[in-house]
Amino acid sequence: MHRTLGIDLGTTNSVVAWMKNGAPEVLPVANGRLSTASAVGVTEGGGLLVGQEALRWLDRDPGRVVTSVKRFMGRTFGEAAVQEALGRMGEAAARFSEGGDGGILIRLGPHRYTPVQISAIILRRLKTDVESRLGVVFDRAVITAPAYFGERQLAATRAAGELAGLHVVRVLVEPTSAALAHGLTRPQDAAPATFVVYDLGGGTFDVSVLNTAPGYLDVMSLGGDNLLGGTDFDDLLAARIEERWRNDRNPQDYVPAPADGHRLRRAAEQAKIRLSLAQATDVTVSPLGAHGATLEQRVDRPVLEALIAAPVAATMDHTARALARIDHLPQDVEQVLLVGGSSAIPLVRENLAAMFGEERLRTDIDPMHCVALGAAVQSALLEELTCAACHAVNPVAADACAGCAAPLVGVPTVDCPGCHVPAPSGSAACPVCAEDLSALTPPPVRATVVECARCGEENPAAAMLCALCEEPLPGFAGLKCPNCGMVNSAGLSACSHCDREFAVSTPLEVTALPFGIQQKDGSLRVLVEAGESYPTDWHVKDFQLTGRKGDMLEILLREGDRQPAHLNDLCASHTHEIEEDITGTRSLVIRTRLNSDRIIDLEFRIDNGDWHAVELNRNPLTSKFRGRVLNVHRDYVTYLANWRHELEQAELAQFEETEQRLRALLAGGSTSGTLDHLLDDARRRREQQDTVRWACALSALYPRYVPHLMSADDLETMRRGNAELRALRKDGDLPGACAVAEEIIALKDRLGHDLYRILSTIASASQGRLSSALSRRVLDVAAQLKEAASANDPATRDAALSRMTDLHGDAFRELQQQDAPDRRTVRPEGVGG
Repeated sequence: MHRTLGIDLGTTNSVVAWMKNGAPEVLPVANGRLSTASAVGVTEGGGLLVGQEALRWLDRDPGRVVTSVKRFMGRTFGEAAVQEALGRMGEAAARFSEGGDGGILIRLGPHRYTPVQISAIILRRLKTDVESRLGVVFDRAVITAPAYFGERQLAATRAAGELAGLHVVRVLVEPTSAALAHGLTRPQDAAPATFVVYDLGGGTFDVSVLNTAPGYLDVMSLGGDNLLGGTDFDDLLAARIEERWRNDRNPQDYVPAPADGHRLRRAAEQAKIRLSLAQATDVTVSPLGAHGATLEQRVDRPVLEALIAAPVAATMDHTARALARIDHLPQDVEQVLLVGGSSAIPLVRENLAAMFGEERLRTDIDPMHCVALGAAVQSALLEELTCAACHAVNPVAADACAGCAAPLVGVPTVDCPGCHVPAPSGSAACPVCAEDLSALTPPPVRATVVECARCGEENPAAAMLCALCEEPLPGFAGLKCPNCGMVNSAGLSACSHCDREFAVSTPLEVTALPFGIQQKDGSLRVLVEAGESYPTDWHVKDFQLTGRKGDMLEILLREGDRQPAHLNDLCASHTHEIEEDITGTRSLVIRTRLNSDRIIDLEFRIDNGDWHAVELNRNPLTSKFRGRVLNVHRDYVTYLANWRHELEQAELAQFEETEQRLRALLAGGSTSGTLDHLLDDARRRREQQDTVRWACALSALYPRYVPHLMSADDLETMRRGNAELRALRKDGDLPGACAVAEEIIALKDRLGHDLYRILSTIASASQGRLSSALSRRVLDVAAQLKEAASANDPATRDAALSRMTDLHGDAFRELQQQDAPDRRTVRPEGVGG
């Protein structure tokens, strides 16, 4: 068994919890605080700032601090929603740019980071803080994410956790997590009830409708907006305060300073919080501008409410739609759980009270902590783990997957001393700043003893059960039964002593958006509807396929409901080389399902052939970058199909390894290093391999077919190069072979294009690639050339060379007609389409 953290990775603040004595408990982090600001910064000297210390640095140098990065997880720079969010960020937006993969890069000090890397730094700090405080190691985590996160955003959340050294056993949606925390307080014999979870956080809004009963938690409907939250309220109020100050004071000498925007937004945030308890508040911001101006203003609650009325109304619309999707009315809801800091705003509660009734609003659990507490509860309910690599199901106590030996615990991690990005121990270089990491080792956790809650016995920090009374120790325990007081082992949904079901259980989740397949005509055909519970049954759809042997069947699964299909997020994909000798149009049957972790299982067959089974991970690639990966992968597949027989075993193994990495990336797998580096390396290897193969052929063909047209020195150089190339290729030394190959190609260029054309024409005829009539003519002239060279007869040689030039044109035209057609990419077609 391994200790598991429950982590609420928030837009503005992050909270960590664990299971202690059968109940979830929030863990203090830096300076004993119960939350960490989701902010990362670097000092002028390169020092790392995380949390409150990063926020304090904003006043000094806002260009060295990044906040609200969660809003950009798994998104592309060109998305309209991203550009809209950047437009509200003022001068801070200048630090955001488009990465080579179409994603988002954030400049922080001298380096550029992805949102995943920034989030990994935050998660890494949370992990090390609680490990240092408790003296125990946490290998796993349940991390929460907004319910309306798409597949690529969920994949980015998981990737950040893995990068921080945590095995992410579940990405749990935030409203469901909050419902688990609230559910613990319900009686074990409570009647079934319908709940609404209204989660208005700093950067996102989610609403869920759940049905709950002892031992049962079913998510029935989801809604929300990933780019609507309390941060937007702060921006609106800050803009109003600044506008009024400029109009009232008309400060002629005001010259904006870099930190002004941050100071105004921070003052607006604090005013917003105070206005939840008071009708008016004073706002003072100083200094402002290059000359240290002071802003003093009184803000009334009605002013704030007028500013935020539209976004608050939007949250109510999302709530109404979530109910309508399952044919529910507000009066069908027993309780409304308020989650997120902005749910405390009076206007929000007034709107909810108007819809549901004041008596149904529930605020007895801290809205800032309930998501993390619910994530800890989920960790105690897990009975099994699904391997992210091969998708095999394993016992929760397993260290590694029984199917593929992939680790089911976090990989030991080191922090780059140059840019602070975490990387797996043993990494050669940092993916951000290229600093050498090979000599770094993970810092040890100073272990402490853990006291048993039942008998007080002190146990080693790694112990699962008390050595004296066998009580589950903190971090390994499941739920405490409120009926008999028994602290159960993890993974149980009913008490092992009195057999009473707990008030909560592993939730049945639903899809926020539909999943579908992109068809040949560009349309989206839905396979899994929005609001469907998962794990799902198989969804079977009939398609058609028009292709030929050697073509690449491409199956693109997209999440969304917009037409055409490319407007939706790509969540998974698979390419398959058609091996069947088909002609015309054939039937194609595709079936898909989602498992409990929303991983996609896909199977397909052509006509009545064998089923091809594929397990697809969430795909973090943007459509733009995925196209680049797909082009390189197609090139590798084609190259292997055409030239496999000419590769040495060592070369073939290296080439197939790169092809498999590209295939895994297309299927949603992860890769070490940056994606751009992987593509550059793949292209370079492919080009080098082609250069080596061609040079090896040249160095064999020149001595074989035209030795009489070369000097003795050139002939010896060509033969020696061929021997060196073969030895290097057998050893798998591609860079060394490429260097020799370039020397051979340089010699070929020096020998001239005319001699190369003669060589290629004679070789084509000798190898049977030309028609028999043309081959006879070429070989007759080749014999005349050889005889003229032996007899030292320049006139006959020149005449033969002229005829060979004419024959080269005929040979070139024949070879062009024989070229195999290019491999095409084909996609499923609608039946009858």
